[in-house]
Amino acid sequence: MVQNMSRIGFFQFLFPFLLALAIVYGLLSWALKDQLPKSARALIALIAAFFVMLYSSWNVMVVTFFANLFGPFLAVAVGLLVIVMLFAIVGFDVKTLTTGKYSKWLLVLLIVFIGIVLFFGAGAAWLINVPGFAIGSDFWTVIFFIIILAVVMFWLSQESGGGGTPAPAGKT
Repeated sequence: MVQNMSRIGFFQFLFPFLLALAIVYGLLSWALKDQLPKSARALIALIAAFFVMLYSSWNVMVVTFFANLFGPFLAVAVGLLVIVMLFAIVGFDVKTLTTGKYSKWLLVLLIVFIGIVLFFGAGAAWLINVPGFAIGSDFWTVIFFIIILAVVMFWLSQESGGGGTPAPAGKT
């Protein structure tokens, strides 16, 4: 059945069309609900979706991109679900991750990072002219090292909350 759907163009034409229609209509409804009537939002979304379908007829890599994007997305989502389940098994309340001063932003940055990795892992690097040095593994090793250093420095710079006063200099 999947092969038949592929043969008649569901993945290349219909699914990008429907995805674009849903995204454009949803964004217009969210951003311009009071400024545009529903019929105008639907017409704009429909026209944009037809242009996406035209683009996907020119570029057969659209199917490969979406397959490479949503396949690993499912693997990452399952991995995150397993991590949350393991936290629950040992009694850790995942809601405490969002209670700190910066923890919500850290969670947002983590989700954005995972999204970027999935996006580029799906083959979207051709959208951005990435310099050659940024593609090598040495570059990303240095970036990872700098991020770890920044996180450690952030944690070390926080107040310890240990209570007591420091001993005067020279006395032990």
